[in-house]
Amino acid sequence: MSPTGKRLEDNAAGKYYVTDACDGCGICFSYAIQNFMYSSDSSYYFVYQQPSDPSEEADIRKAIELCPMNCIRDDGEEVAH
Repeated sequence: MSPTGKRLEDNAAGKYYVTDACDGCGICFSYAIQNFMYSSDSSYYFVYQQPSDPSEEADIRKAIELCPMNCIRDDGEEVAH
């Protein structure tokens, strides 16, 4: 599936974000629970917290790889650690 959607406003500022193509399946949350949060009002996940270490970065990369909607991106503004 090709990348679709625009960045959700709920995402934390930084490199990683979820687009409005998210269907709320929760795969991202199952791999990176510390970085994603569910919006029960809108039925989607968003990046609650940018990764703070290489382990969290790897978790988000795995979520990107497995997301069936291809709605997690890594082309946002870089965050200094």
